[in-house]
Amino acid sequence: MLRFRFLILMLIVFISGLIQGALIPLLSTLIERDGAPAWLNGLNATMLYLGVIVSAPLLERFVRKYGFRPTIVLGIVLTAFATFALPLWPSLLIWAIMRFIIGFGDSALHYGSQVWVTSASDKRSLGRAMAYYGMSFSLGFAVGPLIAPLVDLYFWLPFLILLFFCLASLFLVFKVENEYPESEVTKTDSKGRIRLIFIGAGYTLLPAFTYGFLEASLNANFPIFTVRNGMSLTETSTLITTFIVTSIIVQLPLGRLADRFGKKRILQIVLTLGTFVFAFANLAIDHFAWLLVLFALAGAGLGSTYSLGLAHMTEVLPRSLLPTGNMLYSISFSVGSITGPMIGALWLSLPKEVYFFMYTLILGILATRLLTSKSKPITL
Repeated sequence: MLRFRFLILMLIVFISGLIQGALIPLLSTLIERDGAPAWLNGLNATMLYLGVIVSAPLLERFVRKYGFRPTIVLGIVLTAFATFALPLWPSLLIWAIMRFIIGFGDSALHYGSQVWVTSASDKRSLGRAMAYYGMSFSLGFAVGPLIAPLVDLYFWLPFLILLFFCLASLFLVFKVENEYPESEVTKTDSKGRIRLIFIGAGYTLLPAFTYGFLEASLNANFPIFTVRNGMSLTETSTLITTFIVTSIIVQLPLGRLADRFGKKRILQIVLTLGTFVFAFANLAIDHFAWLLVLFALAGAGLGSTYSLGLAHMTEVLPRSLLPTGNMLYSISFSVGSITGPMIGALWLSLPKEVYFFMYTLILGILATRLLTSKSKPITL
């Protein structure tokens, strides 16, 4: 039964990644075709992450009161409603509102699944469990963009396909019994729980910020950087795809290594590797072949940052604090996803030889923070 539930949750996470992976390029392309300025297109896209940030504190209370399954159902219903509404009212304002609702819904879907997996998994196999989680989302996110071009065949087609997947995930989630997070031994309010996590394990939230920053800035700013510096669209797509593919391939091996040698130690290794990779990328800026090798190495190491960081946070926190910890982890990821493109846009004005130094700096700071932090499990 536990394996069946885990499989269902992984399928739901895959569908969540699929929806995000399809809607982000689809809506950006349609807004671009409509002639909207690039800054307005980018502002519209940030509404998705704003929905995640706003939803996170509310979802912690919701999951404690109603359980995991209703939280996931809420997310699916909101996402399905907004997805259906997008082609009905093709306007920038309505799409901004619908993107906010999709961000809220997708956050609920993710949050319910994420807390459920981290709460139910044995800490000895947590790295492997979160590796499967990360692989499921990444595969969905990688397949999602293939749905976007179907809009040229029939405008409604990609939206109807995504709506079908929403309904499929709704059917799947009712195949498992509802459960609740572990209750606290010592009752504390939300502010007290947040303060406790920040004081005792605040550094464990940084991998989420870093991964959000890296992913969003690579998707939003890197194509602009390559176009300005004479790289073809095919070469740009190949680099980003290589990063994604290698990250998927090594998720499970890294998860197993994390279970064996420690989540924090493996995190330190991959972040240090990423720091050096992007430092070398500054020297290989005009050599596509070398960049391809470096992006493969970067994806192999940094593609697991989110899942490894989440696994490490889970082993530090008691199970009763996992809903709060996952809430803060989601917020940290969203803040990184919003600030990444903003800082990346400013970085584009600097000489091309220092572009990758932005990632070197962020990763170096995180690696140093992890090396100097003391991981001591919080007790209540």
